[in-house]
Amino acid sequence: MVQRERNAADISSKLRRLWKGTLYTGIIGAYIFLLGMFFVHEGWQSALLVLFLICLAQLFRYIANDVDRLGWLMNEMNISEEQSEVKQYQSKMFLLSFSLIQFSNIAIIYKTHSISTAYLIFVGIGILIIEVTFRQIRNVNQSIDYETASYGIKDSGPITDGPAMQGAKGEKEKSLESINEKIDKKIAKLREMAEQGDISQKAYENVRDRELVNRIMKGQ
Repeated sequence: MVQRERNAADISSKLRRLWKGTLYTGIIGAYIFLLGMFFVHEGWQSALLVLFLICLAQLFRYIANDVDRLGWLMNEMNISEEQSEVKQYQSKMFLLSFSLIQFSNIAIIYKTHSISTAYLIFVGIGILIIEVTFRQIRNVNQSIDYETASYGIKDSGPITDGPAMQGAKGEKEKSLESINEKIDKKIAKLREMAEQGDISQKAYENVRDRELVNRIMKGQ
């Protein structure tokens, strides 16, 4: 039964990664369409400017994604109240990165005004859909421990590669190892108490079985 549930969890994770890859593919297609529209109606110079704004927005998005990942990690690790300043700093960084992304989007919409009002509305709705899609990707990220998407698309850029930014999964595994050590010590202590008669053998077995089942179900 446990093995079947773990297989179902693996399939669910793969499906979410496929969905994440599909969302990224749709976003890339939308940006290519936007660039093509500027190239046809305004020429290569306008298209080049829009390409720069898109790249700038994605650079800030890489930063926001990493900041969001770190915030998710802090929530997973249940950091103490003494580290609340770190969480506040993380929130401010995420808000700043998100604001810079929107400034780039506003610049693209403003540039569209030179074509026509109809295109202005069309591009505005398109960018809104893209932002909603990125929001959906963020939700998927949190459900798959920020694993990479399928189709070879990765949530990393020139500034997020490196030994300090290897992804949330490895960092979470380290924290889980620490949690497992605490659980093992807790079980050992309860076993000792049961042997000494401080608690009943039944109470010890109930706690031990519950902790071991939770560890298996969570893939720890």
